[in-house]
Amino acid sequence: MDAAPTVSLPARQLFAIADASTARITCTSGCLWLTLDDDPRDVILEPGDSFATGEPRRALLYALQGSAFVLAPQPQRSVRRSEAKNRSDCMRSPAVWAATRAASSG
Repeated sequence: MDAAPTVSLPARQLFAIADASTARITCTSGCLWLTLDDDPRDVILEPGDSFATGEPRRALLYALQGSAFVLAPQPQRSVRRSEAKNRSDCMRSPAVWAATRAASSG
């Protein structure tokens, strides 16, 4: 049985998953901002939080700080979230907001 890969991202780095419908993303360190194509939700993942969607959409993960996550096959349930938050302590820094605005404008 293959172990699910752990992906490490430096701060302000993007990671794309072309089709997130079969993946479960579990944050193991840092703070990740997750968004799905054509979905108005943005999700903040902190250590221990996970997210899965059964919809075939591209997912973008943005590391708000040095972060790591496990990319595993999705469980039987279509969505599992361990209370992933829309707001987080890692989002309160003015530097984070400036960095995310700069990343989205360029």
